[in-house]
Amino acid sequence: MRKSSLTSKPKRINGQCAIAYAWRGKTIDIFNSALTAMLVIELFADEELDGAEKSALLVQMLFPHPEQAFEACDGDITEFLCNALWDEFGLDITADKIHESEYQPPIFDFDEDAARIKASLLQCYGINWDDAAQTTSYVDLCALLGSLTESGEATPFKQAIYFRTAKPPKATKYNRQEREAFSDAQKHYALTKHHAQSANDVSADMFAAAKRAAQRGQ
Repeated sequence: MRKSSLTSKPKRINGQCAIAYAWRGKTIDIFNSALTAMLVIELFADEELDGAEKSALLVQMLFPHPEQAFEACDGDITEFLCNALWDEFGLDITADKIHESEYQPPIFDFDEDAARIKASLLQCYGINWDDAAQTTSYVDLCALLGSLTESGEATPFKQAIYFRTAKPPKATKYNRQEREAFSDAQKHYALTKHHAQSANDVSADMFAAAKRAAQRGQ
């Protein structure tokens, strides 16, 4: 996933955050808001939809102008999707998982930490989540959340990340209560989902369906 940049040029299309993604000498507009990222992740995790249905919805979610995207990609949009989804959302949908070595287990979850994220953004930055979700890119939102863990201000999100990543205090004969309190906090803040590869586990039929949808769009 690309890093947040002071020189990137975000756009607003129909009130949503978007970017003119550079692709082989052309630019293709894609929605890249935090809300779009979460909808895409939910789409991949939906087991009730088949690959073709997911692909059709993916195109609707990502492209303000689908026909222009198909034309710019010369009818084969699959490789573009692989690059764009990785750069903007950190999702690896390549057939051979070329970004697998870069995967790291998540230390927060947008569903499980929703209340903490909302409260912490408002407390530390004065940012309302409902506004930021559509007007802030996923990359920039992740940067904001990362900065929360570096801030001197105690927030619910920072507290959760601390107990998920900190090492327990070394045992001495004097700190049994401290160690027990730390262990209780770790259990309280632990993520409950099974996150093995999480959103990066995109099925092969999704990949194949994206290519079929692109061909139908010619």
